[in-house]
Parts: sequence; C-alpha cells; structure tokens
Amino acid sequence: MIGIGRLGSITKIVDKIIRKDRPADCAFLAMINSASKSIKMVVQDFGPVSFPGTKIPLPGLIWPKPYLTAIAHAIWRRDVVVNIILSNAGSTPSDLGLADGAYGNGWSCVDVAAEIVKLIRKNYSGLEDDSLREKVTRNLRICFIRREKGETTYDGVKSIGLHSKHFIIDDTCFYIGSQNLYYCDLAEWGVIVDNVAKTKDVLTEYWNPLWRTSYTPNDCDMNSVMRSTNIDREYSKSKIKDHQISSRTMAGLQRGYSTIDPHFYSE
Repeated sequence: MIGIGRLGSITKIVDKIIRKDRPADCAFLAMINSASKSIKMVVQDFGPVSFPGTKIPLPGLIWPKPYLTAIAHAIWRRDVVVNIILSNAGSTPSDLGLADGAYGNGWSCVDVAAEIVKLIRKNYSGLEDDSLREKVTRNLRICFIRREKGETTYDGVKSIGLHSKHFIIDDTCFYIGSQNLYYCDLAEWGVIVDNVAKTKDVLTEYWNPLWRTSYTPNDCDMNSVMRSTNIDREYSKSKIKDHQISSRTMAGLQRGYSTIDPHFYSE
C-alpha cells in the first residue's frame, strides 16, 4: 500500500511563497501513464464545477487537461481500454440544491468523451476521422451510474449521485481516497493498493457488478461525441452575459472555490 496526498491550497496559508507541490496529482498521472491494458474509473466527474443549470465553469475552473491527456495517450498510443462510470449530471445529496452541494457538475458522458477526443487530435496530428472514430469506439466507454433495471433515479424522482474517487489500472492495482478527478484544490489523502489478489476482490465485489448494472452505449453515442468536439466547454465572460448570471450569484458560488488557482493546473 502506498499512501499519497496533497496539501492543495493550504500551502498558500502555510507558506509565504506559494508552492506548486501536488504529489498525489503526479501519482495519478504515473498510474494512468503506466496502463498497458485497461483503466477502470468510478468518479464523480471530470468537468469543472459549473453554474447550476448550465455548462459554464465557474471563473478560474478548468478541465483537468493533464489527466485527460494521459488517458488520450493511453487510448491512442497503447491501445488501452478505458471504462468510466460517472455520477448522473446534477445529482445532489439529500435535499440540497445544486448551489449547496452537487454530486455531478452538470457534464454529460458525451462532454467528457469529446474532451478526450480533442486531446487525441491535438497530440496526434493528421488523424483521419474514420480511424479516430474506430479507435475511440473500441477503446472508450463512459456511462452514468445506474441501479437495477437501468434506473438512473431513486423511485423515479431523485437522480442517483456518485461520490467515489476510485480507479483500477490493468486489473493489478487501484486507488481509493478523497481526491476527485475534476480540479478542486483541496487537501486530499488516499492509498494505492498494488496487489493483484486484492484488486481481483475489488473487481469481483464492486467494479464488475457496478459496470454490468450501469453500462449502456446510449450514454456516450460516438456520433454525438464526434459532432461535439468543436464545442468550447471552458469559462468565458461572454457566456455569463448570455445566460444573464448576476454578479451576486457568481460571488456566492465562487466563495467555496476562491482558493483555486488554475496556475497549478496548466499544461
């Protein structure tokens, strides 16, 4: 077992000089980059926290390009099969509202897949659409978490949320802990369990039944993915104006994310 963590934005308070150290982030990249066969993920989201009811990130929040780029390389260069289970978009715990606490930042499976495809194109120039589509269709599957009979809600009303931060590499090791794959510059802690027998237990008792219950190709239709790779999913002031989001609303939502500095997450 390998313990990994990060202090995140606490370093701004502890140190007079801002440190860039985010060791757990480096460990995540090392694990993804080591994959030669498969990556299996059960995570809350990849897309940044957004204004409720929109796909507009809060100012300063961005997509986790280093993680997504590592996944893109795994798919294209090493032919790794990537299966991802996400929280249903906009799910909330208990009776909280979207502005109070969400178990899903509003992004669809198509959105996440399209951002990965963008990075394959960016890193491998001259790709033909047919070969790219074929590879991604074969190697990338993303779905929302489901109950039995394919249900995405409890009793047909409450959307099913997911708060896991868990992934398995090559069916030989896995991470479990507190750190999300979308960016949120908090202090985090988790463990990597590098043991084939224990990973097999996790696959048998957790991943395999969850994937059987949750997966449907309808969540991530590749025609929709390829058509949406030209969509800009980053923050911009013009999008805020188009949606008429008030400065008061913006200030309230940003309060919990004011310590996040995208400087740490640049490519």
